[in-house]
Amino acid sequence: MNRLGTPSDTPELMMTFTKSWKSTAVLAGVLTTAATILTSSASESDKAANLRFFEQNIRPLLAKHCYECHGSEKQKGDLRLDSRAGVLVGGGNGPAVAPGKPDESLLMLAVSHTDEELKMPPKKPLAERDINLLAKWIASGAPWPGAKGKAGDLSKVTEEDRQWWSFQPIKKAEVPRIKGDSWSRNEIDRYLLAKLKAEGLSPAKPAEKRQLVRRVYFDLTGLPPSPQDLAAFLADKSEDAYQKLIERLLDSPQYGERWGRHWLDVVRYAESDGYRADDYRPHAWRYRDYVVKSFNEDKPFDRFIKEQIAGDEIAPDDPDAVTGTGFLRHGIYEWNQRDAETQWEEIMAEMTDVTGEVFLGLSVGCARCHDHKFDPMPRSDYYSLQAFLAPTIWTIDEPVGAPQLKTQYNKDMREWEAKAKPILDQIAALEKKHRDAARESATKIFPAEVQE
Repeated sequence: MNRLGTPSDTPELMMTFTKSWKSTAVLAGVLTTAATILTSSASESDKAANLRFFEQNIRPLLAKHCYECHGSEKQKGDLRLDSRAGVLVGGGNGPAVAPGKPDESLLMLAVSHTDEELKMPPKKPLAERDINLLAKWIASGAPWPGAKGKAGDLSKVTEEDRQWWSFQPIKKAEVPRIKGDSWSRNEIDRYLLAKLKAEGLSPAKPAEKRQLVRRVYFDLTGLPPSPQDLAAFLADKSEDAYQKLIERLLDSPQYGERWGRHWLDVVRYAESDGYRADDYRPHAWRYRDYVVKSFNEDKPFDRFIKEQIAGDEIAPDDPDAVTGTGFLRHGIYEWNQRDAETQWEEIMAEMTDVTGEVFLGLSVGCARCHDHKFDPMPRSDYYSLQAFLAPTIWTIDEPVGAPQLKTQYNKDMREWEAKAKPILDQIAALEKKHRDAARESATKIFPAEVQE
């Protein structure tokens, strides 16, 4: 395995490898020489000389020994060495080069062949002269003709990719100003009117009160107004009648039920397992009610996100937050799938895909097998996301409730079990044969390592 990058067929090893290289004795002589090169205050002539040094010595060296495995056509361990950006980004374990610091650069450790697992080139080590050249180049700041000096200019994520509208930072926009505008009532109206005018269109006439109240009810609650509600709104002649209607509907339980459904669709909420063994999930409703409650309480969106991704971590004593983490439990499941290990890989892939789509607004599934051809999503990023989700453990016996309630429940249960022990022991004796048979039947279909 090449620790400069993670092997493409072992994504579970996508973990950052850290080590101090400063004590590597074999590099001491090389680094003493290389350290004499100054980088921060180099003159223009020095910079030109450094670039010539790269073209005459480093580029040919990399082309001869590295590009076959770490070039434009092949990137073992997601590592590219044919651009400065690729060198700075590195593979799955971080940057291959630390400019100005050869003693902290993974590349230098690799070419030294002093680590049994980290050897580049893998078959035959570089000549001492070539190692010295690499150290000198890194110590001079790793100059590269035409490079901007920053990581990230890899062909897999182009500058055009970075300009895509959804990747831009949020900024305050200037509200359009339209001459002679007497239609707009608020800033949103101004945006709408500006777009309508740009398309040569005019706003529709204001809706009558009867139409308006029906639209509002269907939009916010999904239900039509009752005859009494309709009559009350038509009879209300106050200037803020519409505002009062909106506030009342936003405060109604039906608002969360209506708009929570949109979120439940996005996160693939279901009350059964899906797949082939479509068993019922008797407690899935807790997550459904959590979503409805969050909408009705106007929970801050950032908190809403955190609770679903890691509620049990950030607030383990908050029943709502722990229930929100049920987002991770809505994936596919087949309880009697014999190939349980492969099924868990499918479960993790589905969980990763949905997390990307829901919380990043980005389709990441294709990057499970290759760098994404459209969205800027390399495989290394995909498996970094999956590595965060990998420790997930599905439990079915975790009580939900405030700490004091769980404490009282456990105390009451222990007392009850102590009092009922004689009859419970008799029941256990009667059931033992049947329970043992059921357990054997449920587990013998699996391979030995899965049974264990």
